[in-house]
Amino acid sequence: MADSVFNTKYNEIISVIQSDFEKLDCEITSYFEKQKTNNSQIIPIIKEFINNKGKRLRPALIFLWKKALNKKEDKFYTKIAMANELLHNATLIHDDIIDCSLLRRGQKTLNFDYDSKMAVLAGDFLIAQVLNLLFDIEDKNIRETHTQAVSNLINGELYQYFNRYKLLSIDKYIEKSKDKTARLFEAGIVSTYIYDNTDIKNKEDVKNFALNFGTAFQIINDIENFNDTQKVDEDIQNGDYSAPFIYYVQEKYQGDLTKIKNIKLISKHIKESNAIERTKQLAKYYLNRAIENTSFLEDNQYKRAIIDLCNLLSGK
Repeated sequence: MADSVFNTKYNEIISVIQSDFEKLDCEITSYFEKQKTNNSQIIPIIKEFINNKGKRLRPALIFLWKKALNKKEDKFYTKIAMANELLHNATLIHDDIIDCSLLRRGQKTLNFDYDSKMAVLAGDFLIAQVLNLLFDIEDKNIRETHTQAVSNLINGELYQYFNRYKLLSIDKYIEKSKDKTARLFEAGIVSTYIYDNTDIKNKEDVKNFALNFGTAFQIINDIENFNDTQKVDEDIQNGDYSAPFIYYVQEKYQGDLTKIKNIKLISKHIKESNAIERTKQLAKYYLNRAIENTSFLEDNQYKRAIIDLCNLLSGK
């Protein structure tokens, strides 16, 4: 699906939570304005990075779940959406350093515009702000959920680093994807569900939705990287093998990396094989499971928007 078509449909789906995004934007602007006095040099750099917005899927799902659950309006949801978005952006900054990336969302990365030292500090600064936001939340379960999410995220990155140039099984790839990406979705959505809720009998469904959706999102991101020749070649050269690569090497070389004669041509060969289609089917499997996890929700426009978002990602 072309980016322009996807973006149009995506904006239509999230239009039902436009007011929530407006509150989020105001909260982020206000928060960093208050930080200017003590952090006058880093704040403009942070604001420029934050203002170069991506899809903002994490806050979108927090707001959609809040309304699908008929939750009453509360500043908590804006705060938890902000914490999740800032934490996500911190991981992007650090990922760009690890991957030596030059561009992020069509703009120069902080490590390219400044240097890796500044980028590390900018990412750390954002994490510190997240800790401040979470400190004010009284529910220890919500704080623990985010602490565990960060721990899993770091473990996922460490696992990827120490398993470079190894062909993981698809199961191991899925587990890594859950830790790197899905756990942050889990922290935000589960926190939305359990906040001010004495009856959490459907917590497992909510948790599984977040993990299934987040896993699918990472798989789709890995597929999209194959449309960016420079990015996917960098990943392969760095020994970071995603699902299309795994499927291709398993089928073509019986999982034996030593049989690959020219690693520089492999991304081209993968795109000509059925590995991309197999990966798409893997993502659809997890998105279908995510849709099943919403079955306990009563039918309303926000539940339908969540399902529409799943279908949009799956290409339906």
